[in-house]
Amino acid sequence: MRHLTLLITLTILAQAAPFVPSKVCSKCHPAIYKEYMGSMHRNSSVFNDPVHKAVWDKHPLKTKQKYNCAVCHTPTDTKLIEAFKKGKPTLPQANRIQRDEPIGCATCHRIQSIRAHAQQNENIYSNKPKYYYAAKGGKTVKERVKFHEEPSFFGLFKKAKGSPFHTIDYTNRLFANGAVCLGCHDHKRNKQGLAICSMDRKGAEPSAKTNCVTCHMPQVSGSLSTITETKTHAYHGFAGLHVRPDLLAKHIALTIDAPKGKLRVTVKNQADHRLFSHPLRLAQLRVTIERQNKTVTLPPVNLFTVLGKNGRPAMPWVADTVLKQNGIGAKESRTFAFDFMPQKKDRITVTLGYYIVNPQSARKLGIKERGIKEFKVLKSKIFPY
Repeated sequence: MRHLTLLITLTILAQAAPFVPSKVCSKCHPAIYKEYMGSMHRNSSVFNDPVHKAVWDKHPLKTKQKYNCAVCHTPTDTKLIEAFKKGKPTLPQANRIQRDEPIGCATCHRIQSIRAHAQQNENIYSNKPKYYYAAKGGKTVKERVKFHEEPSFFGLFKKAKGSPFHTIDYTNRLFANGAVCLGCHDHKRNKQGLAICSMDRKGAEPSAKTNCVTCHMPQVSGSLSTITETKTHAYHGFAGLHVRPDLLAKHIALTIDAPKGKLRVTVKNQADHRLFSHPLRLAQLRVTIERQNKTVTLPPVNLFTVLGKNGRPAMPWVADTVLKQNGIGAKESRTFAFDFMPQKKDRITVTLGYYIVNPQSARKLGIKERGIKEFKVLKSKIFPY
């Protein structure tokens, strides 16, 4: 009876709205839905993300009532996007979509293809009702699964396959190679043609073994759904600097040496994209030395991006040049020298961490949330010398 009620609800919603509410998906995917509720996809709107709100409040398009961020930050709010396309005044309203699912489950699972553009890529969505794309075990297979039962254990039992509420299409390779994320997460250029945010990926296309999905949506324990029992499922909290930074830390290696008596620290980025690509981020490499019950703290190394215009720092929407960028690129190793001579029995602690927003920028933007301004450790390692 419960499944019949849900099926009727899905049918009505599919006819009434382009995207089925994520709350409906939670009935069969409770573990995934719980992860999603804490993700940045769920918190991407101006009502949930204090950083996005602070930037939008300063943006000149706000006074013109042209919220052009919607295509990536709130794609589920199709009424807002349609109004923007028609040239009508568009300001996000505190409705259910903006607060509960600005980027919903159906938003991503209905991406049919990615259209490449110089300014930013575009997601092309399928119009088929109750039709969703996915990868099967991380692979693309020639299979479109409708709900059915298959006999198992010599026909004594039956095992459910697929979903009774929607078709699952495993033929879309974007979901296996991770390129499904690149509609929004590849690059963004402003009107001056400056890439204000770019992942600077290594290679033309993600591989099937290592890509956005395998790293940011790794397999974790728990069943995929209540209908088809599985031991694991893809993590839908979308790991990153906001959520599960420990998963990114696995792709960073820290080493030290002192070839001429002076300490050097090498940071190797094994990920296939730039670390700390957002222009508001500030990363720091911190080094402390314990020697004979004393602690020496070396000056930190700052890793950041400064966008500018006319030789001075400028907001992203008016910047036309990169004044400085000293971050760590994809597959890049950077060695930093310190004016310090280590000695035997020193205990050297190297820490690579970050601020979601550079504290100086946070003050200018009026961001007061403690979690945004706090230094967060990404990776730390102790080296006995």
